[in-house]
Amino acid sequence: MQTHIGVDLHQRFCYLTAVDASGKKLKQSQVANQPAALRAWLRDLPGPKQVVVEASGFWPAFARAVAAESDRLVMVHPQRMKAIASARLKNDRVDSETLAHLSRADLLPEAWMADERTQQTRLLTRLRIALGQQRAKAKNQLQAVLHQEGFLRPVADVFGKKGRAWLAGLALSPAARMVVEVWLKVVDQMDQAIAEQMRELERMAKHDARARWLQTMPGIAAYSAMVILGEVGEIERFQTKRALASYAGLTPSVRESAGKRKRGGGIGHHGSATLRWIMLQVAQTAARYSPAARAWYLRLKRRKPPQVALIALARKLLTAIWALLRHGVCFDENTFAQA
Repeated sequence: MQTHIGVDLHQRFCYLTAVDASGKKLKQSQVANQPAALRAWLRDLPGPKQVVVEASGFWPAFARAVAAESDRLVMVHPQRMKAIASARLKNDRVDSETLAHLSRADLLPEAWMADERTQQTRLLTRLRIALGQQRAKAKNQLQAVLHQEGFLRPVADVFGKKGRAWLAGLALSPAARMVVEVWLKVVDQMDQAIAEQMRELERMAKHDARARWLQTMPGIAAYSAMVILGEVGEIERFQTKRALASYAGLTPSVRESAGKRKRGGGIGHHGSATLRWIMLQVAQTAARYSPAARAWYLRLKRRKPPQVALIALARKLLTAIWALLRHGVCFDENTFAQA
């Protein structure tokens, strides 16, 4: 008889509820998020044991901790857990118990658990993205000081050689000079860290056949290829190209009632925001350098606003990526133009 364990997971502790196949509560308590404590809690329960946890940023550590004492670990999508999300009474005990009973009834909206290779790729690509965001913030802070001091930049890039020479000669107030120098140091540090990450991502892309297929598509270099692979993971989990586009939140929302389809709305903004962002970057570049992509984009732009046409191109390119990864082929301009 299988034992079902629902887990309400937090950063420092979790609340666990164990029930048997008939729904009888076997055990329930709060446990510190320490491998030995978690395994000890599970050890005395009758097996086989199915452990259910909602997706969160620290599920991989929990999975490694309980692997030795669980027969199956199931991760569920929190946004699709309506029984928990819409409950009037919500606390750790109730949430963990609800997960246990849904497991017993086989009503779990399972989420994909990324394999170790994908997790490692995501860590590195998201670090590169975060570094870029931090550098942009530092640059904006420096620009704000210049505006406050009443200086308009005479060059396009304040952080290039000409820009830095101009900054060095400005008659800034003592406090403003100190702030500018500090932000310049931060930008330099970010530049160095980004360069190191880029070298690592390029090395990874060189040894990954999937990345080489992706880089045959206009707009995709080593960095964007690794971001896509980190967010997509195993392409086999997407049975159709539309499923991949939906995961990226690039499909229009549809409202339907009584068999009548109402006007579709904008994109859903669900799924992977990172994959959606990188595909929009890829689409912008492809629209400039790929004849087939540019022609397709311009045709749609005659009937739709530019941003809508760009989103549609990003979706079309992502469906092409699905084919590239599923079949192990390179991008072909003629095939894309005819699709």
